[in-house]
Amino acid sequence: MIGYEKRETIPDSLIAKIKPMMEKEEMSEAKVKSASGALVAVRVWILAMITYHEVLKIVGPKRAIAEEMGSKLAVVQKNLAEKQAKVKEINDKLEKLQNEMETLIEDQKKLAADIEDCNKKLVRAEKMIGGLEGEKVRWTDTVKTLGDKIELLIGDCLIAAGMVSYAGPFTA
Repeated sequence: MIGYEKRETIPDSLIAKIKPMMEKEEMSEAKVKSASGALVAVRVWILAMITYHEVLKIVGPKRAIAEEMGSKLAVVQKNLAEKQAKVKEINDKLEKLQNEMETLIEDQKKLAADIEDCNKKLVRAEKMIGGLEGEKVRWTDTVKTLGDKIELLIGDCLIAAGMVSYAGPFTA
């Protein structure tokens, strides 16, 4: 009984034969006990095998379903792991693109500030050039006046030194 290995495969026909025998009055626990104390353990074992067989009929299909569902679960978990890996990859790309976008936005703001600064400098430069145009006219007049005066410089110096007297414009 200890080494009985066929309890998983007890045929229904054998149970159908033994079950009516076990229900007979001569197989009751009291009668078996009065006949032999060792047979009580055999009777209990037989009843346990019948119960095991009946429970196995209920549990067996559920085990098969559980095994089938377990294999389906393994497939689903594998698919889930693949999808999670893809989602992680997409999230990593999204994070990288987000960081690039933030960098580009900062660059855009810096460039906009540089453009604004350059426009202010351009306005100031235009004002300066406009102001220098007025100076150009004055400098041109100064250069012309100084050019006219340089022609008369030697004579003016001689007059100022008293070496020559000036009596008016020269007449030819």
